[in-house]
Amino acid sequence: MVEVLIIVYSMIMWIVFKVFKVPVNKWTGTTAVLGGVVSIGFLLLMMGMYHPFTKEARIYSLTTPVLPTVKGRVVEVNVKTGDRVEEGDVLFRIDPEPFQYAVDQLDADLLLAVSNLADATELFEKKFASAKDVERAQASVDSLTAQLANARYELSETDVRAESDGYLAQVRLRPGALAVPMPFSPLMTFVHDKDRFLLGGFQQNPLQNIQPDFEAEVIFTALPGKVFAATVGGTSEIMAQGQLLPDGKLIKLVGVTPAGRVLVRIDITDDLSGYVLPTGAKAYVAVYSDTWKPVAIIRKVILRVMSWENYLFSFMA
Repeated sequence: MVEVLIIVYSMIMWIVFKVFKVPVNKWTGTTAVLGGVVSIGFLLLMMGMYHPFTKEARIYSLTTPVLPTVKGRVVEVNVKTGDRVEEGDVLFRIDPEPFQYAVDQLDADLLLAVSNLADATELFEKKFASAKDVERAQASVDSLTAQLANARYELSETDVRAESDGYLAQVRLRPGALAVPMPFSPLMTFVHDKDRFLLGGFQQNPLQNIQPDFEAEVIFTALPGKVFAATVGGTSEIMAQGQLLPDGKLIKLVGVTPAGRVLVRIDITDDLSGYVLPTGAKAYVAVYSDTWKPVAIIRKVILRVMSWENYLFSFMA
């Protein structure tokens, strides 16, 4: 960015001294140098405060560890790493036979309990059984009904399905493995399509000039020469340095409050559907406030120069 301003100012000075024939002496030379330092410094200060820019921006996605709700042997894996799936698609299957046996057993037990309840009711009406016998028979029916509902639920959970549209980032599961519902041992990692966003980390100095709905522009390292229109979606209400965990220990300020960056959500308004931008793609973001608007033009020019520079970096890589 500084280099661009220096080049532009140097070209202006070249025109002044070569085209307009301004004589070069210690006064004009000193004026040119000091004028360059002051003007470039002023522009950098105004851009940094009122039209902030960051290179610390990436596309992020929320991921979910895929875990079964029942324990069992995996008999079928229907996906592999990178596969896209829709909501409701079966990711893998756990052997349903033990769960089907439980359902069948409870079905039979429930039929017997219902028959016992009918017998107890009939005997009670004929004064050969007490009300307590009927209550016990009814309780048995209610208990078995609840157990059967739970067993049928567990049987349905042997088909582990996608909770939303997305894709699988890591599939380490193979048929024959024992699937256990343990949160620290996920079988797959699911990436949600609808929870994909761009976050930029800005310095705290220009924070008051980064407000929701302010105009912004984004360039991606992966897309040289292209600039995308965007708006500010909002700023984070907390930084990692401000978090205090309820662990019972006294607060230590040493190393807890270094200057950090504020996360800002950027909503791209241009259509990105025709481009390949994986989660984690690096981006540069500029935000334009309503103050010192003429300076925003310089920021936009510099951003476009940086976008074209990505062609050079890809050539040198």
